[in-house]
Amino acid sequence: EIIYYLLTRKEPYKELGADYWDRQREAKIVRQTVKKLEGLGYEVKLEKMGA
Repeated sequence: EIIYYLLTRKEPYKELGADYWDRQREAKIVRQTVKKLEGLGYEVKLEKMGA
């Protein structure tokens, strides 16, 4: 699929990174993880860390 996409659009290949899909689904992953922890009896307070 990648080769077809690159050849038909004549675009250079660009590596998106190993964590591309995790970054795309970040909100869903966070929501699911919080729900699991709360189900185990934990109180969860989220604070995003600066880079």
